[in-house]
Amino acid sequence: MIVHVRLHTTLRKETPQGIVDRVELELESGATLADVLERLQIRPGGRSVLMAVNGDLVKADHVLNDGDQVRLVPSVSGG
Repeated sequence: MIVHVRLHTTLRKETPQGIVDRVELELESGATLADVLERLQIRPGGRSVLMAVNGDLVKADHVLNDGDQVRLVPSVSGG
């Protein structure tokens, strides 16, 4: 299945083509958002990443479907 991923701010990826904010991933049936994070080598560590699928906030164990639109946004903090 194919999912479309939009990466925001500091999660954008450096590639040979430059910095990308959108990628298409081919994943196995039953894949979750955790699989997307692993594939993109995004390790939230101590920071929080907001994850949305088709406009709904979801958790990393959310099972994806073909054609899903995924958005990954790092939480912002400061003072």
